[in-house]
Amino acid sequence: MSPLIANAFPTEALLAAAVAGLIASLACGLGALPLGLRQIDPARHAGLGFAVAGGLMIAASVFSLIVPGLEMETAPGSTDGNLLRMIGGLLVGAAFLSVVERYLPEDSHDANGDERFVDWGGRVGLLIFVAMCAHSIPEGIAVGVGYTSDEVLETSTKLGTPLAIAIGIHNIPEGLAVAIPMRSRGVSIARCFWAAVITSLPQPLAAVPAVLLAWFFQPLMPVLMGFAAGAMVYLVVVELIPQALAKERPNRIAWAFMLGFCGMIVIQKLL
Repeated sequence: MSPLIANAFPTEALLAAAVAGLIASLACGLGALPLGLRQIDPARHAGLGFAVAGGLMIAASVFSLIVPGLEMETAPGSTDGNLLRMIGGLLVGAAFLSVVERYLPEDSHDANGDERFVDWGGRVGLLIFVAMCAHSIPEGIAVGVGYTSDEVLETSTKLGTPLAIAIGIHNIPEGLAVAIPMRSRGVSIARCFWAAVITSLPQPLAAVPAVLLAWFFQPLMPVLMGFAAGAMVYLVVVELIPQALAKERPNRIAWAFMLGFCGMIVIQKLL
């Protein structure tokens, strides 16, 4: 029998998942706020910013998506098949962003000199926006599944609230990655804040159906997490690092990348 039929309609879990996902989305906007400090000149330090964003995104891909996806129990007592699901998701995610990239202009100016996508930080900013939206979907599903863990997945503890708190904190540096290319183009902090929030809106939107269909989404989590990781890794290799190297010396880019990478590891460890 379907878990939806066997159990009462999970109104409380639906509301909790939606609210938790929304709060986690708002937390993403906090990452944009440090760029408003006068000591930081995003236009001057855009190359270093891209490298930091790249480090954050690679670390998030590995430690928040790939490793947990490989270790996840997609059926009680089993992790079999996760490797193939993860690799498939990684390849599809990279292919998806490759297609998106193909349909964007090579630069942010048209024939008349008018700038395109300026409010999104140009081509790189728009690609980061797309990749982060993809990243938010499995996070939202994880929150929704967590809120129904004891009824639907027959675990002893509801994981929704701890997951939502961890994801909300984790979203802050991801919001920084979204805001860096936008701020380097002179976009206001308020716009950067809301753009970062929008990239995380798939979290509450995905959390609600995940509550209703936790039994369906649970086996798909490694694929979805791989998809998000593949999109981000592709973006870092194809856009962020080349853009960074075009603006700064390689050794400075390497250290900025390491700063972002290590910073995300610290956050992950603290959570």
